[in-house]
Amino acid sequence: MAREIKAGKKFKYPLESVLKVKAIREKKEQEKFAQRQKEYYEEKVMEEKIEEDKKTHSEEFKQMFGKGKISDFNRVLQRRQHLNILKEELDNQIEKVVQASHKLEKQREKLLDTMKDRQIIEKDKEHKLDQYREAVKQMEIKFLDEIATLRFQREKHAQS
Repeated sequence: MAREIKAGKKFKYPLESVLKVKAIREKKEQEKFAQRQKEYYEEKVMEEKIEEDKKTHSEEFKQMFGKGKISDFNRVLQRRQHLNILKEELDNQIEKVVQASHKLEKQREKLLDTMKDRQIIEKDKEHKLDQYREAVKQMEIKFLDEIATLRFQREKHAQS
C-alpha cells in the first residue's frame, strides 16, 4: 500500500471526491437519458396518431368510392389532397422518430460510459479497502504475536 497505515486510523479513500463527481455526472446523464427517452416516446405517439388518422381518412376515401356514386368531384380531390398531406406528415414524423432514436442511443452510450467510469473508481475503492483491512489484520497479528512473545518471556523469566 502506498500510504503507511497507522493504528486506530479509519479508512479514508483518497479519490472519494472523484467518486462523488463521477456519481453526480452519472446522475446527470441518467436525467438526460430519461429526457431523451421521453422525447422518443412523444414522437412515437405522435407518429401513431398521424398513422391512425391517415388510416381513418383512407377508409373514408375508399368508402366514398365504394358507394359508386360520386356527386362532388372537388370533394374527392380535396380528400385525396388531404391524404397526400397526411402521408407527408407521417413521413416527416417517421424521420423525427428515427432522429429521436439516434439521440436516445447516443445518450445511452454516454450513460454507459459514465457508469463504467464510476464503477471503475468504486472497484478501486473496494480494492483499496480490502488492502487496508488486510494491512490492519497483519498489524493486529503482529501485535498479538508481540504480546504472546512478551508473555512467554515473562513466564520463562518467572520460572527461572
